[in-house]
Amino acid sequence: GVCAVPARRMDAVNIKTGPVSRICLRLSLVALGTLTAFATRAEENIFFSSLPLVASVSRLPQRVADAPTSVTIIDREMIRSMPIRDLNDVFRLVPGFQTYPNTTEAGRVTYHGLTDEEFSPRLQILVDGRSMYSPAFRNGTNWAFIPVALGDIERIEVVRGTNAVSYGSNAFLGVINIITVDPSLVRGFSATGSHGSQNVRDHGFRTGGKLGESGDFRFTYRQQSDDGLRDRYDWIDSYKSRLFDFRADFALTDRDALQVSAGYVEAVTQRGRLNTSTWLSNPRNPIRDFNQTNTFFQAQWRRNLSLNSDFLLRYAYSLDEGSEGFINPGGG
Repeated sequence: GVCAVPARRMDAVNIKTGPVSRICLRLSLVALGTLTAFATRAEENIFFSSLPLVASVSRLPQRVADAPTSVTIIDREMIRSMPIRDLNDVFRLVPGFQTYPNTTEAGRVTYHGLTDEEFSPRLQILVDGRSMYSPAFRNGTNWAFIPVALGDIERIEVVRGTNAVSYGSNAFLGVINIITVDPSLVRGFSATGSHGSQNVRDHGFRTGGKLGESGDFRFTYRQQSDDGLRDRYDWIDSYKSRLFDFRADFALTDRDALQVSAGYVEAVTQRGRLNTSTWLSNPRNPIRDFNQTNTFFQAQWRRNLSLNSDFLLRYAYSLDEGSEGFINPGGG
């Protein structure tokens, strides 16, 4: 409220104040002291708050300040604030990283521009600990079917440089560890959809809940499609994909936990050029569909041995397939 001060006789020498004005002065001083204390506390929290933990450098939880290499953390709120459709666009935020969109060529993510293959074999990509390494796609990562929707990502840890030697030769340029949302945090049903230029049509839904007495599950479906760069009249690069992703976590005992995940991803990218004189498929670069699919299953059992150690056993199965069939839109 507003402190009302009774009217007093005023002259050029003195201003007489009553008890109400003195109370208002005390309240103002108390409020000023409170705000100063809050500001001091906020400044102290910056220095004494706990630093985020990472587990992708040495495969053991440690503070970012203690990690022996450069690490970038991208959390769920940061991803949600970005106007993007594809996962590889997230890594534009990482220092030294370059990304390439899905067009007639496969999308890529590289560090300092170092890539000598179509599917960038020098980065190790992990989704909940499962490697995206694919012998079917030139020993690299096919970003068209990374089996995770943007809304299911809890955080991404990016280890930059060659210090992550525990991940093998595929981690020459670094490691990207994608950690998905815990199923216990997903309840009910949610749906998303977006339409835009170039005939962008994206839809999806997610549901989750309890699974028995000790389990939780999460299921996600996502579909993406667009017509590509139609303003280039001889360029054919439409794209469409579908994702089915299931994950269930079980607390078997106080010390044992089981995680099961499975899914299927398919993507179709049109490639090629039209002959502008005949408007048929260009013989040098014919119109064709590049079909890509990924089927996966993973089960991992974790047992806590003590406060500072645990044991993890993981089994992962993945089947990648790709094919290109020629299509002549002119029928000739």
